[in-house]
Amino acid sequence: MESSNPEVLFDGDALEVKVNSLAEADRQIRNCNRELLINGVDPGRVRPTRDWEPITRLRGQRALRLREFIDRGTALGLFALRPVWLMTPDVASRVLQPKPGLFDTVIFDEASQMPVEYALPALFRSKIVVVSGDEKQMPPTNFFASKVENDEAAIFDGEEPEEAATEEEREIFTETWNRREIKDCPDLLQLARSVLRSRTLQVHYRSKYRELISFSNASFYANRLSVPVRHPDDIIRKLRPIEMIRSDGIYKNQTNLKEAVDVVEYLSNLWEDPSPPSAGVVTFNRKQADAIEDALEERAEEDAPFRDALMRERERAEGGEDMGFFVKNVENVQGDERDVIIFSTTFGRNEHGVFRKSFGALGHSGGERRLNVAVTRAREKIVMITSMPISEISDLLTTRRGPRVPRDYLQGYLEYARTVSEGAGDSGRTLLDRMVTEKRVERDLGNHEDDGFTKSVESFMEAQGWAPTRARDGGAFSLDFAITDLRTGLYAIGVECDAPRHRLLERARAREVWRPKVLSKAVPHIHRVSSYAWTHSGEAERQRLKAAVENALRSEGGFQ
Repeated sequence: MESSNPEVLFDGDALEVKVNSLAEADRQIRNCNRELLINGVDPGRVRPTRDWEPITRLRGQRALRLREFIDRGTALGLFALRPVWLMTPDVASRVLQPKPGLFDTVIFDEASQMPVEYALPALFRSKIVVVSGDEKQMPPTNFFASKVENDEAAIFDGEEPEEAATEEEREIFTETWNRREIKDCPDLLQLARSVLRSRTLQVHYRSKYRELISFSNASFYANRLSVPVRHPDDIIRKLRPIEMIRSDGIYKNQTNLKEAVDVVEYLSNLWEDPSPPSAGVVTFNRKQADAIEDALEERAEEDAPFRDALMRERERAEGGEDMGFFVKNVENVQGDERDVIIFSTTFGRNEHGVFRKSFGALGHSGGERRLNVAVTRAREKIVMITSMPISEISDLLTTRRGPRVPRDYLQGYLEYARTVSEGAGDSGRTLLDRMVTEKRVERDLGNHEDDGFTKSVESFMEAQGWAPTRARDGGAFSLDFAITDLRTGLYAIGVECDAPRHRLLERARAREVWRPKVLSKAVPHIHRVSSYAWTHSGEAERQRLKAAVENALRSEGGFQ
């Protein structure tokens, strides 16, 4: 085996040299790509400056509108100077000449929200199209079918033409079928999935704590998402990345004034910190958003420090990106993210003590998609301010079945939020198992099962007085073991027995450069034990592991 697989003979030092060389090559090629985009302009494709002067006037009678400038600038090399353009589909329709193949590649983002007819002008202008989106998130508010209707529905039943049909009749059938298929697609993403090859992204980066994404990962993505962050249960119980606050206000006139006041009170406490996390408020209907805005203004009028904080946070920016405080309902929060997301779930018992199972957009078809969008906006913390009696939302919790209708997902999420808030980790994980309705075709094992090598490593660490924790989840960031720093309660070091074997990590760049870089944000030290060295030079490999763990536990401030 060694002679046919000489790579197993690399010792730790030789492997480290190769990894460092690969990482440096990766860094250099990224820099070269940036330099190429900025300075890699072919002078032969751009006309001299004097040819541009007639079309670049900003004022006066000879100034051109943007569409005219682009039309005339194209012949002068405008697209060689600026090869990348960012615009919405309607702007593209207004300012770009209707020329097929104007762009080599057109990329659509958030395609699940884009009606097909919005995309057609940009599709026409592309040679290659890339469609990006998530069918588990928000659909478009207006369907194409409602805008393009004629009498075809009455005369076209989809039956193939008879054998004696003429070529013209067959062409009419094909054209009609294609047109109907487009009309019946509610969004560009669904149309693209039916005719294009697809690839699913499998890594989630946003959440600082995996509890923030675990519900969506189980309920909507069959636990296919690999999440790099991981923390011991004791830390999760202490930090409460999902916190539930019982408001138990009265739901009246589609608003809950008690919840609005509680939201403002929470923000007031949050903004007492001179450097608070960024924040946003999400409500379950538009009227509650208006009620919270009114409560904010009332508090600002009587509380000067709060008013200053509100004005500051509304104008907040980070790295040139808008991170300002907002109040939005679930219909228009997709695309936003903040450190802390505060929910006002709005609905509750009325003044007579009656709880009506009406949940607005979250209770109708597609409501679970809106819920998925809303609960995945937070980087660090979700605060759930609620008046809803969780047990009365649905019967999901009292039966053994999985979720079927939107209110099942709503009840499931609120119950999960309660378990995290109260530190009942085991109960939360049991609930998540029930929420998985899509059976996984395969499960990637990121690390070894409990073979003799892994058990031997575990026994050695236990003999040193350490308490290694199993940290396997089947994802790309799975670890065989993690050891907790007793001073902080956080994982100080992760230990893997040989290289991980997840299929996302088949290439050395992903396995040796990308994965450790991402994983180190959650676990500050990663150590790999070699089965070859453990067998052939066991004492040296054991001492190398011992030194790595001791160094990680000794490091001051190793994890921030």
